[in-house]
Amino acid sequence: MKKIIITGGCGFIGSSLTDFLIKKGYKIYIIDNYSKNKITKPNKKSKLYKIDIRDINKINKIKNVYAVIHLAALAEILISKDNEKKYFKNNLEGLQETLNFCSNNKIQKFIFASSASVYGNTDNKPVKEHSMLDPGHYYAYSKFIGEKMIKAYSKINKFDHTILRFFNIYGPKSNAVISTFLAQQIQNKTITIFGNGQQKRDFLYIEDLCDAILKILVNKKSKNETYNLGSGKSISINNLRRKLSCKNFINLDKRNKDIEVSIANISKIKKHLNWFPKTSIEDGLKKTLENDKTRLKKMNVLTISELKRIIKKFNN
Repeated sequence: MKKIIITGGCGFIGSSLTDFLIKKGYKIYIIDNYSKNKITKPNKKSKLYKIDIRDINKINKIKNVYAVIHLAALAEILISKDNEKKYFKNNLEGLQETLNFCSNNKIQKFIFASSASVYGNTDNKPVKEHSMLDPGHYYAYSKFIGEKMIKAYSKINKFDHTILRFFNIYGPKSNAVISTFLAQQIQNKTITIFGNGQQKRDFLYIEDLCDAILKILVNKKSKNETYNLGSGKSISINNLRRKLSCKNFINLDKRNKDIEVSIANISKIKKHLNWFPKTSIEDGLKKTLENDKTRLKKMNVLTISELKRIIKKFNN
């Protein structure tokens, strides 16, 4: 039974991935400080270390760890300049300590959750991994710098890495746009859209992401590679709203430097790992609603006035 450490393992992606990999026969160790995940409970078959990622070296007693999947990060986009230092302290110092842990403990594989936001605004076409990077906000920039750190550490300390640029991942337990729309709809609240809603996004269902990571764990072709993880298709926020039959909506101010078009070219990961997304947006929306309805009814949704205040502060 191979041992895997998942940082940020109690978040949406981390907890889903933990459940998935346990079913596949892996032993999962979770590191999470519960800063944003006080409700999420870890899988009972996993081992939780409730510590900050910057203290990862406290768990050196775990021997023969095969891989580390690094998901832990502050990920909010709507933050003010006052929080810039906090973002870099958490995301980059945490990454540095994790890389040191991998080097000191002879970890065979390191998988890093980067973000499609490192590309910035692109033309209305699927973006490839070698495209120019132009991060537009603090979160994206922390991922941009993180990728460079990983490549340097990996080369110096001779361990394998795989960088995954996540596009818009959705599914049960998420708090992102799809779940927000569903929660607003179920709670009979107004759907809130930033800008005119013509922004295009690439949505990937969580089970497809988990399947891609499994393929990376078992396939040597992913060694020291960077992959886009998306569906390869895009949908506008307005069309997403229509698919959910959301009729009561309001357009709020556009977020500064918001990406207009985000579509993944996934030909590289298809070729290397024979991976492709299996869940259509229609099926994914249905699964999310069916499997997460109880939580969505109780999900905390910001009021319109709260969102207006946050956007104004962010844009200034």
